[in-house]
Amino acid sequence: MPPALVATYRLQLRCGVDLDRARDLLPWLGELGVSHLYLAPPFHAASGSTHGYDVIDPTRIDPAIGGDAAFERLSEAAQSAGIGIVLDIVPNHMAFTPENPWLADVLRHGRESQYAPVFDIDWDRIKAGERIHFLVLDGTPAQLLADGQITIAGTADAPKLNVYDRQYPLRHSELSDYLSGVSRTLDVATLDTLLDEQHWSLGDWRGDAALVTHRRFFNITDLIGVRQEEPEVFALTHSWILAQVAAGRIQGLRVDHVDGLARPGGYMRWLREAVGDLPVWIEKIVKPGEAMPASWPVDGMSGYEFMGPVIRLLTAPTGLAAMREAAKGAVPPSTAQEVRKVRHELLEQVFVPELARVTDAAMAALAATEDTRPALSETVARLATVWPVYRSYAADLAPLTPLVADAVAGSEAPAGALLDLLRSPDDPLARAFAARFEQLTGALTAKSEEDTVFFRSVAYLPFCEVGSEPDLEPLDAAGFAAILSARAAQSPLALDALSTHDTKRSADARAVLVALSHFPEVAEALYRDAREQARSAGLPERWGLYALQTALMMRGQDEANVRIAAHIAKAMREAKDLSRHEAPDEEAEGAVTALAQTLHSQVSGQVAPQFDEAVETIVLAQVALQLTAPGIPDIYQGTEGLAVALTDPDNRRPVPWDDFPQIGGRKLALTRDLLARRRAAPDLFARGSYRLTDRGDALLVEREWQGETFAFEIPLVPSQDVLAGRDDRFMLQ
Repeated sequence: MPPALVATYRLQLRCGVDLDRARDLLPWLGELGVSHLYLAPPFHAASGSTHGYDVIDPTRIDPAIGGDAAFERLSEAAQSAGIGIVLDIVPNHMAFTPENPWLADVLRHGRESQYAPVFDIDWDRIKAGERIHFLVLDGTPAQLLADGQITIAGTADAPKLNVYDRQYPLRHSELSDYLSGVSRTLDVATLDTLLDEQHWSLGDWRGDAALVTHRRFFNITDLIGVRQEEPEVFALTHSWILAQVAAGRIQGLRVDHVDGLARPGGYMRWLREAVGDLPVWIEKIVKPGEAMPASWPVDGMSGYEFMGPVIRLLTAPTGLAAMREAAKGAVPPSTAQEVRKVRHELLEQVFVPELARVTDAAMAALAATEDTRPALSETVARLATVWPVYRSYAADLAPLTPLVADAVAGSEAPAGALLDLLRSPDDPLARAFAARFEQLTGALTAKSEEDTVFFRSVAYLPFCEVGSEPDLEPLDAAGFAAILSARAAQSPLALDALSTHDTKRSADARAVLVALSHFPEVAEALYRDAREQARSAGLPERWGLYALQTALMMRGQDEANVRIAAHIAKAMREAKDLSRHEAPDEEAEGAVTALAQTLHSQVSGQVAPQFDEAVETIVLAQVALQLTAPGIPDIYQGTEGLAVALTDPDNRRPVPWDDFPQIGGRKLALTRDLLARRRAAPDLFARGSYRLTDRGDALLVEREWQGETFAFEIPLVPSQDVLAGRDDRFMLQ
């Protein structure tokens, strides 16, 4: 019998953690009290992968983490320890690299490859003369040839072109056979002829995006979409997974990025039929107040929607208002307008091939003539720019229509015709348009909000988080309980997460700023000073606010200055105002980094005890809320102790499993205690009624299920008058 669901423990593989190391951690996890070990994708990934989401073969475990034998050893040991295994699977995409054996076969044989149906490639464009395009060059082919970066490789039976450290399969021709049969020296003319013969082409990584002919993951060209809407593709890509489920080695699945799939609902039904009652969770981001489609046969989402309400509950309204007032003039006046501006820019500069594919699908569905393409493309872009959710899942668009009507009123092509297509699930051409449009809106929303505006609208960084929004307001206890109760009614076994590898900051990092919201006068003074220092350094004042909040979170952390520098560079490139990934401005990044490090030195001085006490209170309150809530707690690696982390890869630093000192020790003790209570009554905690009462100085959690009851008191940060009475000299210096 599989273990009852109590809590999952999410472990990142690679970077020093392989499957044998995971096996060694089983006694620790047993002592902690979790019921399931939740593994990041363990499949064979691209060389050097640090995360596993760039799969090259989903039918085997990556040799870099021990291979299939190590997975079987882990599964057997876990069963003996009474711990289940949950796997993170990646159906939406694979690595776009010739190292991918299925893709390599497509590169050699084109559409005649047996694996051609696996990948979401625009074969109509290929037929028209375009090719499978790799954005990998840092110069022209002639320049790379002169530098020795392009050579002939492989054998006469399997000729390849070596470009940097990758080998691209060559289709058989007289020229490729001639070159590979004997050691030959390539010249520019021969190279040009050879490249012209291929099913693929090479381009500069900084441009040529319009030439991309495959569906990307967001705008990441090194990942290629997989056509899970085809039964034979589903069967091929899930063959190993289903065999392990049948063998009893897997006790749960987490499905990565369902919004990318052409038909998520259909995929989920196939998966449910294949795995029976095995728990299945999906990675799905919803807006506040939005729910996943009720018809999906899954056990719930993977927990992003839990984090936001926790932050809102623990944030002090007066402090949040003070922070927002102190940030006025430094941050965008309207987050919604900033998002629309960024989406417009991304559609013009980044999502060019995706917009073209949606337009093609619209023209086919509407039987439109070529002269209408510009107007139709503009209307598609207008709709995508104002789309209020990641993905609407078509059919019932009534709640969305009023929100988009004004924005598209001036478009030349009728937006209503496109909305009608989204409402026509029985029309194959309309369904094709809907899939393409919704794949675009999901990617566009993520890149514009999470990966851009969340680094611009920075008045309060705890709300700049996956599943949240910068303009949210605090929640009271009744509002929090209502959200959790409604969520539990639809998916009682949904995961409750506070930190993941995708969060911009760990829960304990956010706790520092949540605590600051309880000291509005201090927050206001710190914001004013940070803006002044940014202004004096010739920087936009919002980067002063971002630097300050980062400095506060990193106070007392190991290697703080190094980690701040790495994070600031990434944050600025994500914000895309002073710097960007395609064209980093190291001078600007250095200036903001210097400011953040200066502020870090300033705030690392004398700190009144009330602030540290408030931080500890928030840290422990978050854990208590997570472990007493409906659903299944998901504990990210290391967060059973104090874990202050910034964006990936900072949140995948080595975990000190052998040393959780000070506040981390108290957090660990609380985690063990509450997990023991959950283990003793799993149904009470996962499915029982939920009541939360604000008693002023504490929150009272009450749970009830079929006669079983539980009550727990969660201390809160003292009110301002109490804090002022204890020490009116509170300050950060």
